[in-house]
Amino acid sequence: MSEIATRDDAIGAFDPRDAKVLAYLGFSPDDPRSRAVVAVARRYDLDPLLKHVIVLPKGGVYITRDGLLHIAHRSGQLDGIVVEQEPTLSDDGREWVARVSVYRRDMRHPFTFPGRYPVNGGNAAYAQEMAMKAAEAHALRRAFDVTGLPTLDDQRPEQPSRRVTAADIAPQ
Repeated sequence: MSEIATRDDAIGAFDPRDAKVLAYLGFSPDDPRSRAVVAVARRYDLDPLLKHVIVLPKGGVYITRDGLLHIAHRSGQLDGIVVEQEPTLSDDGREWVARVSVYRRDMRHPFTFPGRYPVNGGNAAYAQEMAMKAAEAHALRRAFDVTGLPTLDDQRPEQPSRRVTAADIAPQ
């Protein structure tokens, strides 16, 4: 485990001894996003060196699927991950869809959630795998109470959105 994520000093504080390592990872002590990564790493005992938690330039702090797996294994309660539905194309052919169940030793029922990824998303060559990672991330986050922060694998590429107008929602 990296010392960066385990020190007991102030939330989001950087240790000057880590300056070169943090600079290598793209973190700056003056950047609030970098400080947020340190705070999240400390809160969940994650390691930024292992990419458990990262900052996306336009998106903020994200916990990766590997970070969620780390939390699950560390808890001692992970009892398995079962693929309920291999990635398949949605009815309209626009997305890959998968479903995963996460089992905990201390609970009777699994946490089962879907994951989706657009066929033509930013990682189209691995769209099926991305759908599976999204399903795992959803189920792991809920099974191990990692809330409030999106995970990288939950995120879907931006789709063009249509602006909703009053005419769209008002009765004719």
